[in-house]
This record gives sequence, C-alpha cells and structure tokens, in this order.
Amino acid sequence: MAYFEKIGLLVLNEDATKFLVCEKSPDYDTTEYIMPGGQRHDMSDVACLRKKIDDELGCDIRTESLELIGEYIGPAAGHPGKDVWIRLYCAKLLGIPTPSSEIDVLHWIGKDDRDNPRVSYIVREKIIPDLVKRKILY
Repeated sequence: MAYFEKIGLLVLNEDATKFLVCEKSPDYDTTEYIMPGGQRHDMSDVACLRKKIDDELGCDIRTESLELIGEYIGPAAGHPGKDVWIRLYCAKLLGIPTPSSEIDVLHWIGKDDRDNPRVSYIVREKIIPDLVKRKILY
C-alpha cells in the first residue's frame, strides 16, 4: 500500500494538448511539478478536491463535469523510498487558477514534458503516457 493517498485533478487546456501542474514554494518537501490536489484523509474524493483546489488554485470545480481518469502509483515527489497513490479526476474549473497556499507557480505541460526533469516521476512516467495512450492528452 502507498504511503500517501492523494486525490488529484487533471485540468486540460481547450485543445487537450496541455494540462496544469503545480510547483510548491521552496519551503516545502519538493519543487517538482505535481498534480493539483492533496491527501484525502477522512474526506470524500469530491470534498478533498473542492478543498484542495480552493486552497491551491483559488478555484472551485464543476462537480457535474467530474470524471474519474484512473489510479496511479509511483515514487512520491520529495519523499525518497515512499510511494504515492493518486486517484486522478478530470473536471472543469470555476474561476481562473492562481497559485495560493503552498503553491508558488502553475505550469501548463504537455506530452513533450516527459523529458523534463522538473516534472515528478509519477506524472512523467505514469500519468502522461497513460493520457496519451488513451487519447485524453494530444
């Protein structure tokens, strides 16, 4: 079982060629690019997403657009020897994403960012290939 359980959100641009990732401020455990979202603790997936997206991006999500994309396990960014399990959803945002809380910068990345060492392992090696294979990301 993974050490961290995270609920993540896939936010695609209009033509599904890029998606939003977060870079935490240097005071946190990693500055690798990670998916927006967070640990669910005792919340439902939807409650977790709404709280974390509000905290990190200053937005809400359109819950009627929420769709489960998949589950991914891999090394946790900033925690050598520990795995993260991400249940990844896709949804439309209500509002314009703005970095808040522990998030310093937002980046739009695409399939060519598999070679970008700033992108966390699980995003590079698990999420991007799966999204491309399933024609979710072009």
